[in-house]
Amino acid sequence: MGHSGLTEQDVTQDDTYSSALDWGGLSGSYGVQYTYNVHPRWALGLEYNGNNFDDATQTRGVLLPPFALWEQDIDSRMDVHNFLAVGRFTFNPDSSFRFYVPFGAGIARSKATVEVRETNLLPADFKYSKFTGRDTSFAYYLGLGMEKFFSSHWAWGVEMRYQGFWFDNGKYNLQGVNSTQHHGYISGLLKLSYSF
Repeated sequence: MGHSGLTEQDVTQDDTYSSALDWGGLSGSYGVQYTYNVHPRWALGLEYNGNNFDDATQTRGVLLPPFALWEQDIDSRMDVHNFLAVGRFTFNPDSSFRFYVPFGAGIARSKATVEVRETNLLPADFKYSKFTGRDTSFAYYLGLGMEKFFSSHWAWGVEMRYQGFWFDNGKYNLQGVNSTQHHGYISGLLKLSYSF
């Protein structure tokens, strides 16, 4: 997923460690799209898609004498909902097995979360912190796709996309953090389409 622009220092206010934090792990993606063919090769329309990323976890642990165990887990994740104007260019519109280039641009509504858990066994102690932020930014995608009609109206397809958006880390309300970061991810989509 790439780095979030945050470090351990930003989140824990500890000057000792400065490892970069990722903004999320793998995601489940879903969406719906409507397009209208303005030309046999060109289609324009609208799309909504959602992406719920898993936690990217960073763990540190220290064994200190006499037998004290300290561990820190930092989890970061992101939910991204895109509302887009979209289009596609089809290379072979007269075939039942088509190849095309999909593209889109619009807005992303994002929610980011960072959770910090610190555990000390001896003496027993547990600390928990949570930082969240929401942002709205420009979003876009560009990809490659193929589809196969298996009846006069229905088609299945596969699509690969690179999608991008921005997030303002100042939304976390962390001390000294105010940079806007570009985030990008690759989506593999299985599509079911109905042609009117």
